[in-house]
Amino acid sequence: MRSNTKQALLVTVVGVTLFVALLRLSDVLAFAAQLVDLVLPILAGGILALFLSVPMAGLEKRLGRLFAKARKQPSGKALHLLSFLLTLLGVVLVLVLALTLLIPELVQSFHSLYLQIEANIPRWTAYLHAQDPDMGWLMSRLEGIDWEQLLHKVTSGLDTVLVNAAGAVSATVNLVVTASFALIISVYLSLGAQSLGHQARTLVRAYLKPGHAAWVLKFCRLFRQSFANFLTGQCSEAVILGMLMSLAFSLFRIPYGSLVGMLTAICAIIPYVGALLSCVISVFLVLLVDPLLAVRALLVYLAVQFIENQFIYPRVVGKSVGLSPLYTLVAAMIGGKLFGILGILFFIPLTAVVLELVKEDVCRRLRTKETLQ
Repeated sequence: MRSNTKQALLVTVVGVTLFVALLRLSDVLAFAAQLVDLVLPILAGGILALFLSVPMAGLEKRLGRLFAKARKQPSGKALHLLSFLLTLLGVVLVLVLALTLLIPELVQSFHSLYLQIEANIPRWTAYLHAQDPDMGWLMSRLEGIDWEQLLHKVTSGLDTVLVNAAGAVSATVNLVVTASFALIISVYLSLGAQSLGHQARTLVRAYLKPGHAAWVLKFCRLFRQSFANFLTGQCSEAVILGMLMSLAFSLFRIPYGSLVGMLTAICAIIPYVGALLSCVISVFLVLLVDPLLAVRALLVYLAVQFIENQFIYPRVVGKSVGLSPLYTLVAAMIGGKLFGILGILFFIPLTAVVLELVKEDVCRRLRTKETLQ
C-alpha cells in the first residue's frame, strides 16, 4: 500500500472516530471516567515511585562510594534495596517528627481554649440574666410553627444526610483502597526500576523508527535528570523557607515558631501552594492562643512568603533546573492552572527540558544555514 493511501486511510479512520465520539460524547466521557478510575492506582504509584527514585539514586551513589573500598562489595541489587529502605525510613521519620510536634501542640491549644470557655461561662450567664430578655416574641413564634410539616422536613433531611454519609464512607473506602494499591505499585516500581527501564527502552526501539526512538529516549532521560534537580532544589527551598518562618516567628514573639517552621518545610515541597496551606494551619494554631497574635502571625507569614516567592524560590529552584526566574514563575502558573498541584510539580522540569531541546534544535538549524552559506 502506498504512503499516500495509508495517510488518506488514517485520516479517514481518525475523522470517523472523532465524529462518532462527538455523537456519543456522554458515553465517551463515562468510559473515560471509568478508565481513569481503573488506571489511577497505577498513575499514582508511578508518580510516587518517581519521587522516591530521586533520593534513592543519591543514596545508592553514596552507598557505592562507601562500600567501594570494602573487601566484599555488595551487589547492585543489594545497594538498590538498601537505598530504598533508607528512603522509606527517612520519609517515616519526617512524618513521625511532624506528628510528634503537631499533635501535642493541638491538644494543648484545644485544652487552653476549653479552659477559657469554661472560665467565661459564669460571666456570660450573668450578662444574659442582667439583660432581662423579653421572651414573648419567642413564644408567639413557637405557636405559629406547623410541627407536623417541620417533622416531615426533618425526616427528609435525615434521609439526605444518611445518603450523603453513605457516599462519603464509600468515597473514603475507595480512596484508602486506591492509596493502598498505589503504595504497593510504587514499591514494585521502585525495586524493579532497572529491569522496567530496560524493557521500556527495548519497546521504544522496537516499535519506533531509530530517529524517533532516539528522540523519545533523550527526552525521557532529560526529563528525569531535570526532575531530580528540581526536586532537590525544591527540598532545599523548603528547608530555607522553614528556617525563615521559624526565625521570623521567634523574632516577632509569636508562639509555635519551631512547629510552624516544620510544617512550612514539609508543605513547601508543593511549590507556591504548600506554604499557603501551612499558613492556614499556623494561623489557626495561633488563633487558639490569642486572636491579636493570629493577625500578627498572618502578616508575618505573608511577608516572608512574598519575599521567598519573589526572590528566593525562582533563583534556588530555577537554578537547579536551568530556568530563569521568569520562566520558573510562568511554568508554575500555567501548570497550576491546567493540572493543579501536579501541574506545578511537573511543568517546571518539563519546561526546562522543552527549552533545552529547542536550544539544541535552534543551534543545529543555525549551523546548517551557516554551512549552506
